[in-house]
Amino acid sequence: MSETPNRLACEEEIVLWRMRRADGKQSHAMIAPRSDGAIVVWFINGHPIGYRDFNDWTSALDWSDRLKAQNWAVGWRLASE
Repeated sequence: MSETPNRLACEEEIVLWRMRRADGKQSHAMIAPRSDGAIVVWFINGHPIGYRDFNDWTSALDWSDRLKAQNWAVGWRLASE
């Protein structure tokens, strides 16, 4: 990811899920509100990998669930808190 969106305010971010792989890698996704929707950013080992802008929270949450399911299909598992 070339740059983290400036619109993402740390105090407003919410972790949606955290996952781990057997090789020790970690992944998580965060959502943050915008005046006209939400943004989802996903990370591997603490580094931002990508982000997507959405016009509403429902679309953002649905997309995050699909990303989590894709990760599960290739060996990622939910991490305990």
